[in-house]
Amino acid sequence: MLTTDDVYETRYGWTRRTSRKAVTNAMTAAVAVLALAVGAAKGGTLGAVIVVLGVLALLLGAGSAALSFATVRRRQVALRVDTDGILLGGYPLGYARTTALVPWSDIVGVELWVQRAGSMAFVGLHRTEGAPPLPAASSNPALARANERASGMCLDLLSASRPVHLWQLDTQRLLTTIARHAPHVVITVDPAFPGQG
Repeated sequence: MLTTDDVYETRYGWTRRTSRKAVTNAMTAAVAVLALAVGAAKGGTLGAVIVVLGVLALLLGAGSAALSFATVRRRQVALRVDTDGILLGGYPLGYARTTALVPWSDIVGVELWVQRAGSMAFVGLHRTEGAPPLPAASSNPALARANERASGMCLDLLSASRPVHLWQLDTQRLLTTIARHAPHVVITVDPAFPGQG
């Protein structure tokens, strides 16, 4: 029987960052509604431009809020470490399609890294050469190359990484559980990773 020491699991849910994002989305929507009112009152070409910008801001704010709320509400697994390996929870859009269980036999390293552009933290896996490809969030090669340039990380690590976003990470429990199941795995932690000193 597995104990809490044998399994580390975290699910999508409310975090400080998620809450801040919800407030930001609400403010964006409020500004958008104000822009719509001002644009409609102004009239003419300038008024039309303001209305169009207001509609775009409203769609962006509302769409982002809806995605965040849907992700948090479902409480799906974001990351799980157990005797089988590491489960990388899927991305909010296409969760089932992008979820992947990576067995310990395919893992040679775990890297906790930070994307310099935007300061987003990631949990990534270094896998054995020839390991089967993991499902990608996007099949667009131009987007993959742009992500590679922005992060400074290789495509193999990027495909086996998940952003620490819309979920909490207990770094110490994660690392302890990995060491318990796979002492052979090399663990690398970026000094800029949250919680590192």
